[in-house]
Amino acid sequence: MEDGLSQISAPLLTSQACKECVLAKFALARPPRAPKETHTNPDDCQNSSRFNDDNRRRRHLLDQRYRGSRTVTMANNRLQYRRRNPYNTRSNKVRIVKTPGGELRYLHIKKQGTAPKCGDCGIKLPGIPALRPREYSQISRPKKNVSRAYGGSRCAGCVKDRIVRAFLIEEQKIVKKVLKESQEKAAKR
Repeated sequence: MEDGLSQISAPLLTSQACKECVLAKFALARPPRAPKETHTNPDDCQNSSRFNDDNRRRRHLLDQRYRGSRTVTMANNRLQYRRRNPYNTRSNKVRIVKTPGGELRYLHIKKQGTAPKCGDCGIKLPGIPALRPREYSQISRPKKNVSRAYGGSRCAGCVKDRIVRAFLIEEQKIVKKVLKESQEKAAKR
């Protein structure tokens, strides 16, 4: 050490005190090593049992993974959508199912179909299944209507009302015609 110090500058190192000053400067240049601290605070992460338990659990799970066990069971099972849409929209509804392998997985649910309604009163037409529009285009015509006048469009009650209304209107037309003829005959006399 003295050889290195003597090469720095000879006039500065005249006395023993100056040598100690230079050594002190070198000691300050090196970062001081912190003493090993012992933590007595139970909330401190180094000594807390929760921290040690978490580390033990983590190590155990890693060991299981590397030993070749197939799945690691965790408390919260986070699932991924199985389609491209990542948002919780009406068209992306899911429910959780357990597969035969014991895994939890999302099962995408199709939208519920709506049955066709009567054009007059708005009730659901009986005898016609409730499907999605694309499915209606794929089933045959007999499955989309009922064998009756206005079969797939109006309900039976509304068809009955239409028939009665048409009959009454025709009767009124006949009554008007008869009245008009009788008035013309009375005018001629």
